[in-house]
Formats: sequence, C-alpha cells, structure tokens
Amino acid sequence: MIFLEMHSRVNEMEELINKIHSVINSRVVIGGSDQIIEIHILANSQRSAKQIIRDIQSALITCFDMAIDHKVISIAQVYDEEESINVPRLTIKSVEFTTEGLEGKAKVILECNGQTYEGQYQGIRTSSQIHKIVAQSTINAVEAFVQGMRRFVVEEVKTVMISGKEVVVSAVTLIQKNSERLLIGKCVVENDVNSAITRSVLDAINRTLEIS
Repeated sequence: MIFLEMHSRVNEMEELINKIHSVINSRVVIGGSDQIIEIHILANSQRSAKQIIRDIQSALITCFDMAIDHKVISIAQVYDEEESINVPRLTIKSVEFTTEGLEGKAKVILECNGQTYEGQYQGIRTSSQIHKIVAQSTINAVEAFVQGMRRFVVEEVKTVMISGKEVVVSAVTLIQKNSERLLIGKCVVENDVNSAITRSVLDAINRTLEIS
C-alpha cells in the first residue's frame, strides 16, 4: 500500500513538472527513505536551465510541500533549427578601442532583451596582444551577462586571409563544472577589425549560453 501511494505521488509530481513551460518530459527518482534523490528533465531551449530548475522547486514546494535541492535536478536541453531562430542572443551595441602610450583599452557593450552588459579590459599594446584586449573585453561583458555561471578564457585571436577576405578567428575555452571545452568562432572583417573580433567571440560562445 505504501509503495502504491508513493508511486502515485511520483506520477503526480511528474505530471506537474511536465506542465512547466519548456519541459518536454520528466522522471522523478525516489530513494530508499522515500526521498527524492534525482529529477531528470528533458526540455527545449526556449528558457534557461536555471529558470526551469527554479520553477520545478517552486512547483514542488507549493503543491507537495517538498523543498528540493537544485543539485538533484539534471536538465538535458534539445535544440532544433526552427527553435533556435526564436532564442534571443547577445548582440553588439558598441565596441570602442583607445590607446594611451603603450596601453590599449577596449570597452564592449552587449545587449539582450533591452538590457546592456559592459566589459572593459586594458593591457600593453603589442602586436600579439592588441586583438586579445578586445576579445577579453567581450568576454568580460559576457560574464557580466551570465553572472558567474560560466567562465571563459581567451586562448588565441588571429586574422587569416581566405579567398581574398580578412577573417578573424577566435579560440575561447569554456570552463564549467570542472570541465573544459574549446570553442571556435569566426567573422569576416568588413569595416572595423575590432567589431569583427567581438563578433567572432560571440560566434564561438553564443550557442553555449542559456538565454531565456
């Protein structure tokens, strides 16, 4: 009887979770002490994992009086081409680069859903570092957006000639949950190389960002 009651309650929780926006399916796993030890979620990419987790916690505490640690909730998000068109992404509002003596300073302002995020960085203006200054400013703006949820490291920025066009290629490492992932972005230089650097960095990392 107790098993049947718990099984019925699990079904009710899964039905509730499945009604949350962006959730496709869910599975609640109960441990030996009748406590939730895992919640597995399959979701689309229209909302961030962080928002989905908060909604799950709120729903369970409201309907079942169960406080769930966010660490027991794992989310796998499914992307498709049609859906990705509607996912907001960081866009460039402005890119500035100024020099003073041997110093170079960049300021990048990014925008998403009407909110702006600023990043600045300065360093010695050598031929090998000048592009990295702009790239790091872009990363600092991105990290202001993600609020410490993810960290990025600029590995290399270079320009190459392809079919008579100058192209910026950026290599950025994503560091998250003790794992590293190398991301590559590119952008054809049209007028301003600094804007192309910022665009190449965003090309590398924008798909990895969880944006609601």
